[in-house]
Amino acid sequence: AEKYIMPELMDEMKKQMENVPITNNDTLFEVAHAATEFAHLFPDVSAALLLTCAKFVQKTIPPSAQLQFAKDQSGTGKEAIVLQLLVLADDLPALECSNCGSVPCVDGQVVVGADKFTAGLKLKVNKQVPSVWGVNGGQYAGRVYTVLRVTDSNNNIVSLICEYDGSTSNFYHIWQNNHTFCYGCTNAS
Repeated sequence: AEKYIMPELMDEMKKQMENVPITNNDTLFEVAHAATEFAHLFPDVSAALLLTCAKFVQKTIPPSAQLQFAKDQSGTGKEAIVLQLLVLADDLPALECSNCGSVPCVDGQVVVGADKFTAGLKLKVNKQVPSVWGVNGGQYAGRVYTVLRVTDSNNNIVSLICEYDGSTSNFYHIWQNNHTFCYGCTNAS
């Protein structure tokens, strides 16, 4: 397309490369390898394809697991591709958190407002409210809770399930003018 000066075809090829389905690491490496092999012939198309690969990495491999991902490829001949994809993924804009819905994620910050307590939201106790949880969160510290529903007409009480033991309980999300929960995004699935 470039050789025959067909910009419309090149644009269409780039669009198609942005939509290549990548479903696992095997596909990721096949696609990334193809992109790097043909970069000298089709630099724009290859760049679009590598960007698609980087987006897959960003979406599926959290930063905390990226070093292990790179180490797993050591000695496989894929080291350069891994490094290139990690650099590209790091340069991408942050993804919206699947739990709090914020960019950047507000993990650990206090949840303010009854409207934020939606079914499926993952929470941790606010350790700064010892009158509810005990010193430093007491026995509740470190546990993750998932909102089932807001249970009262004033939107003050939320029904939660504890991921630690599967128990369900109702809690005030505000107690004596203190917000009792924080976002628990690091354990969000």
